[in-house]
Amino acid sequence: MDTITHALMGAQAALAIPMAEVPGRRLSTRERLLLGAAAGAFPDIDFLGFLIHPLRFLSQWHQGPTHSLLLLPAWGALLAGLFCLVARRREAWREALAVSCLGVASHIALDLITVYGTRIFYPGSERRFSLGTSFLVDPLLSGIVVSGLVLALFLALQWRGRAALAGMALLCAYVGVQAVLRQRALELGNESLRAAGIHAQRVDALPQPFSPFNWKLIARAETDYRVAHVNLAGHPAWVPQWQVLGRLPAMARAYEPPGRMVWTQRPRLPEAPAEQALAWQLWVRPDFADFRQFAVYPALSAITAMRATPSVPPGEAVACVWFTDLRYDLPALEDTFRYGFCRDSAQAPWRLYRLAYFSQDQRQRLD
Repeated sequence: MDTITHALMGAQAALAIPMAEVPGRRLSTRERLLLGAAAGAFPDIDFLGFLIHPLRFLSQWHQGPTHSLLLLPAWGALLAGLFCLVARRREAWREALAVSCLGVASHIALDLITVYGTRIFYPGSERRFSLGTSFLVDPLLSGIVVSGLVLALFLALQWRGRAALAGMALLCAYVGVQAVLRQRALELGNESLRAAGIHAQRVDALPQPFSPFNWKLIARAETDYRVAHVNLAGHPAWVPQWQVLGRLPAMARAYEPPGRMVWTQRPRLPEAPAEQALAWQLWVRPDFADFRQFAVYPALSAITAMRATPSVPPGEAVACVWFTDLRYDLPALEDTFRYGFCRDSAQAPWRLYRLAYFSQDQRQRLD
């Protein structure tokens, strides 16, 4: 979930604590809001790891230590201690600890409903948990959080806690509706595959942008994937045709009604024997282990050729081999999540790279 929503949710959770404002001894409403927002955003401090090594950040660092329920008391104590030290409010330690722990807990809860996967039992377990009901940026969900927070702030002090709790209850109800929609998308996917005569090992439904009715269906077959984009409401979400929005309107229209849903094929490896052998050779390299660990639906994204190399055999003319994780690619756009290997010449060694999001040639070397 986006960090702004995390911060707002942390502030709302802070208001849910029944506390009387006693000057000099208890936290004021302003202090609770600031500390709750800081605690709600705090776990995403691990994004600093992206600046060091993006791939290692994805597979090992993000949503790990700072998102662990086992380490939550330690993070809460750290934030409360820093607050009391900076604000010189030692007498408010207990309230600060409660607010900090609730803020961090609210962050973990919001990340659990996305598809990324959160290691809530780190370091005891590396397993990632995910409910997979909500997209990373959900305006409706964020709107519910903002509404609950604003309502609580406009009410009298004795009603703020109840209003904050009511907002959180409404948020839980919304996530429950999303869970029902996800189940419906799974049922629709299985029905569509049977009708099309496509044999798949399993089907997954991933939340998508613009609407809670938008879902991406991924069917895992023996050697490839089948992917479909569906809008359960039967019509695409409305996005204005403004030039400043770029390809967003086309993305919104890509989610078809159930009756017009189309499955597209996404290969895991190239079909040509020479390219398939090369892609597999690069896929199993030790320095690509982080991607293999992270990707849930890994697939071939693209193979690009060197320029002006007519005398080089086809198998040796490859400049880059890119892989993607289908969880993070969006319709009507080129693959946005790409990691792989490139070389400068047929004799040069392969190097690990990533392509910047939404770019065609902005490469970042990772080794």
